[in-house]
Amino acid sequence: MPDLVRSAGGNPVAARPGARSVQTTWQELSDAAPDVVLVTPCGFQLDGATRQAETVAPRFPGAAVWAIDADGLVVRPGPRLVDGVEAIAAILHPDAVPEPPVGTVARVV
Repeated sequence: MPDLVRSAGGNPVAARPGARSVQTTWQELSDAAPDVVLVTPCGFQLDGATRQAETVAPRFPGAAVWAIDADGLVVRPGPRLVDGVEAIAAILHPDAVPEPPVGTVARVV
């Protein structure tokens, strides 16, 4: 994910590009003070990601929380990764990048 965020023009503040994932705490994630939180649970489509994002959102009151159809956009190798980068870019740069296809991302309020 951090590499996809970088490719989309973002700065992954709570992850290490090019490195393995590591266990962390909610406090460490909150301390990173993200502007945007992307909830992209492996193996979940948008509805499941949205349910998880709804539980995450209260932990980040100052951030925009987004759910992403991870199963369709970010966890499978191949051309769909480009679609995932474009979807993330649309979230991060809404004035510069066209909206992603309907049913691929959702903002959680």
